[in-house]
Amino acid sequence: MRPLRGGNWRSIVWLFAGLAVIAVSACTEDTLTGVDPDAAPGEARETIEIELSSPSDVPAWRDTTFTDYALPSTSSSRLVALSTDLRARVLARFATLPDSVLVGEDRLAVESYSAGRIRLVLDTTASMVPEAGSSVEAYSLARGFVTREATWSEAAAGEPWTTPGGDLGELLGTLQIDSLAADTVFLPLTVDTDSLLQAWLSDDGEPGLALVSDTDGTSLTVRQAVLAFDVKPVGRDTLVETLRAATATTFLFDPPAPSPGLGLRIGGLPAARAYVSFELPESVGGVELRGARINRATLLLTSTGAPAAPFATADTLLASTFSLLANPFEFGPKSPVGVNTANAIEILPEAMEGGGELELPITSLVREWAAADPGSMPEINLGVRVLPEGGALAYWEFGHAGDPARAPRVRIVLTPSTAFDLP
Repeated sequence: MRPLRGGNWRSIVWLFAGLAVIAVSACTEDTLTGVDPDAAPGEARETIEIELSSPSDVPAWRDTTFTDYALPSTSSSRLVALSTDLRARVLARFATLPDSVLVGEDRLAVESYSAGRIRLVLDTTASMVPEAGSSVEAYSLARGFVTREATWSEAAAGEPWTTPGGDLGELLGTLQIDSLAADTVFLPLTVDTDSLLQAWLSDDGEPGLALVSDTDGTSLTVRQAVLAFDVKPVGRDTLVETLRAATATTFLFDPPAPSPGLGLRIGGLPAARAYVSFELPESVGGVELRGARINRATLLLTSTGAPAAPFATADTLLASTFSLLANPFEFGPKSPVGVNTANAIEILPEAMEGGGELELPITSLVREWAAADPGSMPEINLGVRVLPEGGALAYWEFGHAGDPARAPRVRIVLTPSTAFDLP
């Protein structure tokens, strides 16, 4: 490369000097448009809060309660109870009794069964026994039951028990519980184990058994009921301890939960959910909702107070709000469920008993609506449930759209969209 000559260097110096003069003069001139910077386009808008009271402030609003999302037969808990407010019994059937066992490398036929007992795993924090203790009895059932249909009054849909609470047959054994220090207890079978299990083996576990308490003040939450017994193989003196979980189990209780009526119910057994479908206005008080930045949106439900015993609770429950992929008033209880809108919210009994408000986050749903083109998302569909669903008899009810004093409301904190007008 050839070195620059003196004339070329001088040209470059004069060029940079000229550019510097232009830059300095530009800094001293007004902007090209002459707009005051304090009034520049795109100035930030103030964040505001609006509240929409159903149904007067929205174009459309519908709400209802659907039930049967969890049944006593699918609940994570089973109750054995006796009090002035509640009677409950557990039913179980064992249909997988072995007719052979593996001893070493040999599979041998069962010669006999012995030492039968029922292992009960209790939730001690959710259970209660009187100071003098409580007894639990196991009875053979005199007739079978249909797991998903059995209630205190019926063995199956349309088939009443002869005696409400289950037709009890022979007493199989008794357990005395003096305290709840242990969460695992064993109820020994006092009848001939071999005869009982042979009969169940030949009839697929029918008709099953019932766990009952006749001690007032008893409330036992049973997490698991397992049949334990010893097996003697043919030709061996060895006894093989064997466990079998119930193949069918449920619990019966009285009184049954009352119908939800028009109020919005969540929880209980059968488990209830509140379903809501509503449309938002395009603007409120001159503020455009469509296109606004949604900072927070909340569905406000007002409690109708504590339900009657035994459906009231002093425990804190969790409420979860979720999206629906279809209008529940067109598809009904089986409307497809989307995703949870946020983390579950605590339902505090001390607040709900006095008619307090439950604030449920629905920001993601309203934000999606605000970002959508008009007409592409005309309505918002959502549901509210208790977690875990079907975990207890307790439920809460809230005002519906036809209850002016306690109608649901939607509260939105938003920042209106900023207009960028060219001068």
